[in-house]
Amino acid sequence: MIDIRRLQLFVAVAEELHFGRAAARVGMAQPPFSQQIRRLEQELGVDLLVRTSRHVSLTNAGSELLVSARDLIARRDQIVGRVQRTAIGEAGTLRLGFAASSAIGILPRIIRRFREALPDVLLELDDRDGTDVAAAIRTRALDVAVVRAPFEADQIMVELLHSEAFVAVLPAAHRLATRASVTPADLAGIPLILFPRPASPGLHDTIIGMCIGAGFSPVIVQEANAWLSIMGLVDSGFGVTIAPKSAASICPSTIACVPVVGTSDRAQLAMAYLRDLPVPLVIRFREIARSCIDQQD
Repeated sequence: MIDIRRLQLFVAVAEELHFGRAAARVGMAQPPFSQQIRRLEQELGVDLLVRTSRHVSLTNAGSELLVSARDLIARRDQIVGRVQRTAIGEAGTLRLGFAASSAIGILPRIIRRFREALPDVLLELDDRDGTDVAAAIRTRALDVAVVRAPFEADQIMVELLHSEAFVAVLPAAHRLATRASVTPADLAGIPLILFPRPASPGLHDTIIGMCIGAGFSPVIVQEANAWLSIMGLVDSGFGVTIAPKSAASICPSTIACVPVVGTSDRAQLAMAYLRDLPVPLVIRFREIARSCIDQQD
């Protein structure tokens, strides 16, 4: 295997065509510099330079090696630079998981800011059920995930990012649509559309708990795996839903979003990652997510 350092020395003498100047350029005394060039020629079994008392020139083999050596050194520098930047969270790949229930509100802004701040990072997005997230993090199929809390799993660190109030999402013609606010009890007996529990356990359980706390068991008539699907079902008059306040941003004009009051329950968004594994890009993602939320608040 050719020593990369010897290739660097060869490039120096090939460009200077003078051993003294080349040795000075790399900070070496001339005798050991010349010895290293000789060893390179011996390793390759060819003469790379024509040496006379007054002149140094490249052989055909030396000219060929110069092109390849420059390319190899450049690629080596790129690799070293990328590895070093990855170590400090400026390059590499971040595998980000999220459930469909998390894909409204602050998450798009976090993703946009992350890509702007770290253009050399490949951001791989993975939309999956909430029940699959923990296993994916433990097996390192995901580096980090944005999930609806509460979210508890062995070996997983969960940090609350953001919380927001709930709204009742109703057809514009619904009797409650013109109200300034509703309580959970106002929704008793009204058909409800929710995410399936496996898709978003935290959000599902919070909404069910809110209803039970208000003294009734919700009547779930349909489940759907995306906010737009749920909105479409609401718009058709199939039922209503309870959603984070940020869902109002994707509601069509034919749907009303009425604040839910009289409850301490909040829609919580959290970041989950493997405990005791300080991945630099996860740390950078956390910093950017926090800054987005601080600016919003």
